[in-house]
Amino acid sequence: MMIKFRFIASAITLLTVISCNESTDQKQKESAIKEQESGSGEVEAKTRIMSTSKAVSLAESQFKEYLPKILETHDAILDVQASYTGDFTGDGIDDVAIYFSLAPKGGGNAIVGQGLSLYQNDGTSVKVIAGYEPDYLFSFDKISHGRIHVEKLAYAEDDGRCCPSIKTAHTLTLAGSKAY
Repeated sequence: MMIKFRFIASAITLLTVISCNESTDQKQKESAIKEQESGSGEVEAKTRIMSTSKAVSLAESQFKEYLPKILETHDAILDVQASYTGDFTGDGIDDVAIYFSLAPKGGGNAIVGQGLSLYQNDGTSVKVIAGYEPDYLFSFDKISHGRIHVEKLAYAEDDGRCCPSIKTAHTLTLAGSKAY
């Protein structure tokens, strides 16, 4: 009976030691994971960039503040506004291009002005870096491989006012605060 008692006591002691070691090992693992997470969390926070939708929202907010100047200059109303994203500054972060088209203040369907406002996204904020308001009609095509592509539109002799049929691909070049 004494042997059984010693065996049971030894087994309980052994299980207690193993349990304590597992508990200590588990706590050490959890502590290491927490340290790792907090360390990488700090690194992630430094390198994390805002979402593209947040960048678009900030750019549209800035454009809204600038819009009255554009409308006053052209004596117009905003007809169309569309936002496009893609990296056109070459830093690996999607930037924002806002296309706008203006109609006469007094009514009608003529286009009295159109352009692009280009916003650089640095990952934490956006700022306007260039504008594009050509003296010809154009349509926005795409942002691809670091470049903004548009189509210049022109009328053939038999085209209706609504539908210019001559379309020429054009890639914009950024120079200072202008796009060409």
